[in-house]
Amino acid sequence: MDRHHVNRYGVEPFPRGGLVSNKKIRTCFSFTPNLDEFTQQLNDIFESGLLSNFGKYNRLLEQQLAELLKVEFVFTVPNASTGLQILLSTLPKGSEVIVPSFTFPATVHAIVHAGLQPVFVDINPETFTISVRGVLKKITPKTSAILAVHIFGNPCAIDLLEWIAGERRLKLFFDAACSLGSTYRGRRIGGFGDAEVFSLSGPKIITAGEGGIIATNDKELAEKIRCYRNYGYSPDKSDCWYIGVNGKLDEISALFALSTLKTIDEQIAQRNELMKIYRRELGAIPGLQFQRAQEGCEINYSSVAIKIDSQKFGVTASALKDRLKTEGIETLRYFTPPVHKTTAYKDFNNLKLEHTEKLSQSILCLPMHSKLDGERLQYVCDAIKRIHKTAHPKSRRPMERVKLPAEAYTPAAA
Repeated sequence: MDRHHVNRYGVEPFPRGGLVSNKKIRTCFSFTPNLDEFTQQLNDIFESGLLSNFGKYNRLLEQQLAELLKVEFVFTVPNASTGLQILLSTLPKGSEVIVPSFTFPATVHAIVHAGLQPVFVDINPETFTISVRGVLKKITPKTSAILAVHIFGNPCAIDLLEWIAGERRLKLFFDAACSLGSTYRGRRIGGFGDAEVFSLSGPKIITAGEGGIIATNDKELAEKIRCYRNYGYSPDKSDCWYIGVNGKLDEISALFALSTLKTIDEQIAQRNELMKIYRRELGAIPGLQFQRAQEGCEINYSSVAIKIDSQKFGVTASALKDRLKTEGIETLRYFTPPVHKTTAYKDFNNLKLEHTEKLSQSILCLPMHSKLDGERLQYVCDAIKRIHKTAHPKSRRPMERVKLPAEAYTPAAA
């Protein structure tokens, strides 16, 4: 590969001989729109004088996302946390909501802010998503809903959760924050359960800088969402029906999301190609396990999570993070600690969730973003293999690099 080549994303190849002191490989990097095109449309917003209040670009974003996800209703919101709170506010106050503890704290914060009680359950140790058996064990007469999480863009066992919710007459909501573009049995995530909430924050595949959406096929629920996100006002604004919130996404953020939305298939294809390299390079390393997808699902690879068995790999996830940092490679420990072990939820600190706690101690998220090319990714893989080899110098298992065609090392391979 030409060391002076600059790919279509404007990223120079990473130096083969080591790191330049002011450079590092980041875990996340936001995808940004074409500046000239964005500026031209930005002038349209400025000339209209309408910066908010569900304007032209909000409506266009909702329309395009509804078509993409094949759902009846899509509502823009300022962030996914607000979207979840709006949904949960439609439930009976004081009721219980079943939720995994292995998630971003905002998932659970939304439950509490809506005046509800979180009930934590364990996860499937292979998929990292909510345990169906755990859900069944935690349902009580006080339960009003299940809030499942498509963790790292990996869909839950949706069919089983929909069956349980139907049998027990519970609402089923999905925190799909990282999942835009993922599919379940040939359908894009977005139209399952009673509603799904996506994030459009900076690190996501499609970003508004900050933003989110609620997707649903339920007309009655849609009418409530429409009111709740506009302070609780009735549709004709003659009365305030609910204690709502300011759920408006500004027009500039909506335009930003529209500008990146057109790249979704290209970005996911690129991430899949990069993921192939990860699997080929690291899949044979003892003690390293990738997240498994449900049968018939496709992950958008919003993040790449690995589970480290320190006995087999040679170092802990925490130590691997520190070692990679010295190599100029940024990684993240999502979600350590899990929500039920945080100070904010100290009343649940004594709760035992075996698989959740084990995963939180052994997980590491590797670099994955739209400005990551094959050469940088190869540098990450080589560093991980060196660390393993150093920890197990007498290991007989061959760890040589899998040879890939040259075109696999640029985003153009997507």
